[in-house]
Amino acid sequence: MDMKKLATGLTGLSFLIIIAGLILTIRIATGSESSISPSLYLVYGCMILAGGAAIIFGLVGLLTNLKRNMSLLIGLIGFVVLAFICYSIASDDVSRYADDITASESQISGAGLMVMYILVIGAVAMAVIGEVVRIFK
Repeated sequence: MDMKKLATGLTGLSFLIIIAGLILTIRIATGSESSISPSLYLVYGCMILAGGAAIIFGLVGLLTNLKRNMSLLIGLIGFVVLAFICYSIASDDVSRYADDITASESQISGAGLMVMYILVIGAVAMAVIGEVVRIFK
């Protein structure tokens, strides 16, 4: 597909979404209560379409320039491996005070916290190392 046609089509689609958003905003602002619920479903649908389009175009861009995006793929694979390791070592203990939390929810939450801690510590370490290296250059 020609990139110019794709860009033109996406620009037209974005203008249609803007116009739909303005119409929905005006309907909600005027107090048309009967139109709020269907409008929200329309907004949810647009969000799902936009998220899906972003994912599809991102994957197409990634796969068309595979050699150039090798570092991104290595980073994604590293993140998935880190998340799997953290999930494997996360505890599934549930506090006796938490009645509505299951063991799997507790394990996923613990794994997410571990991944966050490791990534934050890594980011801080890289910032400090970068500054120290820059001082000595």
